[in-house]
Amino acid sequence: MRRWLIFLMIVLPSVALLYFSLTRNPRDLPSALTGRPAPDFSLQDLEEKEWSLAALRGRPVVLNFWSTWCGPCVGEHRLIRQAIEAYRGSDVQFCSVLYEDTPENARAFLKEYGKAAPVLLDPDLRTAINFGVSGVPETFFIDRNGKVAYKHAGMLTPDALHNAIGELLQP
Repeated sequence: MRRWLIFLMIVLPSVALLYFSLTRNPRDLPSALTGRPAPDFSLQDLEEKEWSLAALRGRPVVLNFWSTWCGPCVGEHRLIRQAIEAYRGSDVQFCSVLYEDTPENARAFLKEYGKAAPVLLDPDLRTAINFGVSGVPETFFIDRNGKVAYKHAGMLTPDALHNAIGELLQP
């Protein structure tokens, strides 16, 4: 009887923990930054132009972390290119932060897939760390006041992208 009790005390919590873990979607976890000021950054793009979040204050910002080695990032790149066209004339600023990759790889990627948002270099990963990026792709939607309105982990869908931008453009 004692063996069964010990067995149940070990197995039941283990099964409950496994069930809980397998029924949760990690993409649904909210960012600790949501509703808070986005961490400022000052990064250079591939053309050595300086970009900072502070300079973009007053404009909605779509900040996408990506890598050339990331399969979903290829599809997401096409989607972001389409969104840039769709929102041309609005004041939405798209920026892409290269994550754990090289400028040479980014240039080759853009040559093959076309240019989209400015590619910002984060060589020491300080910006990615400050935003809490755990992998790519991850996209942060920052409102006109510089606050993180929404974080999307994983590849964006057209609906998720357009809904989030629509929220940013609300007066």
